[in-house]
Amino acid sequence: MDMCRMLGIISVKSITPLKHLINAECSLLRQAELGKQGDGWGIGYYLNGSPKLFKSEKPVYSERDLFSKIAASVSSKIIIAHVRKASNPKGLPRDELIGVENSQPFKYHNRIFAHNGVIRAVDEAMEFLGRYRSIVMGNNDSEVYFALLMMRWDLEGDVCKALRWIEEILMKAAKSSDKNPFTSLNAIFSDGKKLYAYNRYLEGSDLKSICYKDSPYYTLTFLDEGDTLIVASEKLWKDDNWIKLSNGDLLTAWIEGEEVKHEVKHISG
Repeated sequence: MDMCRMLGIISVKSITPLKHLINAECSLLRQAELGKQGDGWGIGYYLNGSPKLFKSEKPVYSERDLFSKIAASVSSKIIIAHVRKASNPKGLPRDELIGVENSQPFKYHNRIFAHNGVIRAVDEAMEFLGRYRSIVMGNNDSEVYFALLMMRWDLEGDVCKALRWIEEILMKAAKSSDKNPFTSLNAIFSDGKKLYAYNRYLEGSDLKSICYKDSPYYTLTFLDEGDTLIVASEKLWKDDNWIKLSNGDLLTAWIEGEEVKHEVKHISG
């Protein structure tokens, strides 16, 4: 089972994510060390409104200095970071799974996207992509999910409808199989204006979070600090104000004046 971890931040003022990525008790680096997320890492952010990515195919804990250097160099209002443990639904040789092109987040126009989960019906899903197939550069099933979302978001102009459609077509694709079409559609993504976090999973309810072992593995959680909102695969430090998303919830957050506003909509399941 794919066991990636991810993090998203939206803030009124540009921030540098050293605390979230490195220094916190359950930082993304700490989660990678404990969970052995050793198949690549990436940090996405916006600079003057344009998306920027830094990605590596190496274990983040083997590149602590580089990870710290990149984290310290980022100053942005929206940041998305990911540490990867590769899934392999097609049974490919390991060297075909690991590479910068397979590391997350992914970028398309002004959007940045990260996913945790396995898309099993990956060949069937590719059939729907048409010209959006050109988005898929590597052998990461998450990238197929990313391309589906980009295509449908462009078509519908609506994130909720796009996510519902993806689940619908994946469910149809898996009719002939005795396995679920995906373990999880958990994703954190942005268009440069809003930060989205989708919490949707079919498996893994028996698994626990890596650091504190106090929540289900696939349950995204967020912390609203007024001028900053953090959403992550699991809480970064002990604080009673972290709120867990329910299975099928979409969190949307945006900046309004001196505050970050958010809403949670139940859209699936």
